[in-house]
Amino acid sequence: MIYVHRDWTKVPKEKIDALKALADALDKIDDKAERKKYIEDNKGAWSTVREELLSMSHDKCWYTEAKERVSRYHTDHYRPHGRAKQAEKSYAEGYCWLAFDIENYRIVGMLSNTQNQEYSDETVGKGDWFPLQNPASRATWDNRDLGVETPVLLDPTDLDEVDKILFNDNGEAAPRPELPEAEQERVKEAIRHLGISQSQLNGARRGKWRECVRRINKYDRFFQKPKGERTSEENETLREIAEELVTMALSKSEFSAAMRCCLESRRLGRLVVRDELIPLQLEA
Repeated sequence: MIYVHRDWTKVPKEKIDALKALADALDKIDDKAERKKYIEDNKGAWSTVREELLSMSHDKCWYTEAKERVSRYHTDHYRPHGRAKQAEKSYAEGYCWLAFDIENYRIVGMLSNTQNQEYSDETVGKGDWFPLQNPASRATWDNRDLGVETPVLLDPTDLDEVDKILFNDNGEAAPRPELPEAEQERVKEAIRHLGISQSQLNGARRGKWRECVRRINKYDRFFQKPKGERTSEENETLREIAEELVTMALSKSEFSAAMRCCLESRRLGRLVVRDELIPLQLEA
């Protein structure tokens, strides 16, 4: 998972205004059943900004970084508007007031957004899952303070969250080993509920990893040769391979977080360019 910078200038003002109008109308409905019906009647609204949100992640699923490997894309509500699943057979009221809040939207592949066992022995995928570390802190219609919540699920729009997952040479995801034990358990749960660990995704990441390793091995053959002993052609080849490796780890590339892990595992972290952070630097 890498950071997704949400650039609202990519979304036409009329679409943002339309969502706000729906949210304002919803806020005036006191009856729960009527609110639920209103959301259902206007559920097509969040799909109107899907393409703009998708462009913010270079056409990748925000949770898995996959392109067309988790079926069609959904506009997911990070905080579910219907009901929020805390544990098996344990539910709380959802965040219905966020149904038309564009900041609550994430672009996600279907097999990560829905519960399934399509490519996994255990049930994976988000569905209604939105557990909190402290369930008593959950925001409500009457008390909407989201700042007191600590979600279990990782959020690609949160810089503090995106670097907590490592990938190995088999394409598998795991918590960073230096994290505290309790945090590692949290990350494991997030990996499962966000559908990050599924066989077809692991296999695709594994293939990319092997491609990256092949280029690294070629790079090393030239790099280990003293600079003064390389031919101009060898120096040019070394530069070209370095550019290819840099590109594999850029935010626009599929599974770039896994490619960064691959480069770092081979002591080539210097080739990792976290270009997704550039907009934050420009805003500073």
